[in-house]
Amino acid sequence: MNYLKLKKLALDYYREGRNYETLIRRAFNCKKGKKYGADQEVFIALFKLDTSKKTYGRFTIYELQFKKVKLNIEKALIKLTKRKRYYRSYDHFIPLLLKLHKASTPQHLVKIINITLLKIIKLENELKNGIRNKDSISI
Repeated sequence: MNYLKLKKLALDYYREGRNYETLIRRAFNCKKGKKYGADQEVFIALFKLDTSKKTYGRFTIYELQFKKVKLNIEKALIKLTKRKRYYRSYDHFIPLLLKLHKASTPQHLVKIINITLLKIIKLENELKNGIRNKDSISI
């Protein structure tokens, strides 16, 4: 791989790690840290380990990290369904939980994270503008 491809790959890892951290922090309303896995390095490590063949017990370190990240995302999605501010729109997050259970690659996780963040932003804008949900708007 040439230098530019490696640099782009590193930027992609950073961006996806940042999105992961943002999702966890928004779901749990927390600061960066290890408590909820709200640290981009947790996600970046997944990409770095993708090619690793190192094992821990009967699992590769990559498999363990993938399960950890997936569990953190699952907890965040569940938390979003229970947060008062999103409670009326919890059905936005349920299909993502179903997709998450089928996810088998970091790229699947990236898609779920990005969709979730877009839905959060949309809901935040609706709340800010006084629109609670589509059903409450009379035509």
